[in-house]
Amino acid sequence: MRRRSTTTDDKAAPAPAPEPETAAERRCCRLRDAALSRNVRVRFLFDEIAKLGCDVGSPFGFVRCASVERSGPLGDKMVGGFAVNDGAQKRYAPGVVVVAEHAPDKAVFERTLVHELVHAYDQCRAKVDWKSGAHHACAEIRASSLSGECDLSQEINRGVFGLMAHHGKCVKRRAALSLALAGRAEPEATVDAVFDRCYADTAPFERHPDFAGLRPSESYKVT
Repeated sequence: MRRRSTTTDDKAAPAPAPEPETAAERRCCRLRDAALSRNVRVRFLFDEIAKLGCDVGSPFGFVRCASVERSGPLGDKMVGGFAVNDGAQKRYAPGVVVVAEHAPDKAVFERTLVHELVHAYDQCRAKVDWKSGAHHACAEIRASSLSGECDLSQEINRGVFGLMAHHGKCVKRRAALSLALAGRAEPEATVDAVFDRCYADTAPFERHPDFAGLRPSESYKVT
């Protein structure tokens, strides 16, 4: 997913989420509310971010639904985005935006939200430098891996077949696509350079949730 940096006043309160204006935004908000209330992977990620000491405020304000027209210059090309601090700020004030028209159902919305929340976790844990190709690639590898977007059923839906190491191949491909969308030069090489280390990092999950045979909406036990 495309990252979009923002700058916010270090002492300012987060701006309230705008009221939904279109039918697509209203549908997106209903999907958001259901995911925040019932999706175990989503709630787990919010809990783990809080355990690291980062206060996101209300999750319903942290996750915003916006139409293509209200989601920024790349709204027509992305499903979700993660807006981050500029690195010089002390307070943790990022946020997630989901493009309403591009998240038409529960499954797409929840995979997108988990992807962006992995970025939020990494931003809190590691203070990701989004200007660094290696940092950006690692973040995209982890988000593509842990979001459920590379499980076998999703690959079959995309018309990609093959059981041998399909998950890792999908993660590499989708991470490189995200880097390319962000305008990175040599996205495949950048992903390859950090892939093994970042792919092996499943934090905050004790084990990879997809490899345990669990769908994004199912519960699991972290030991």
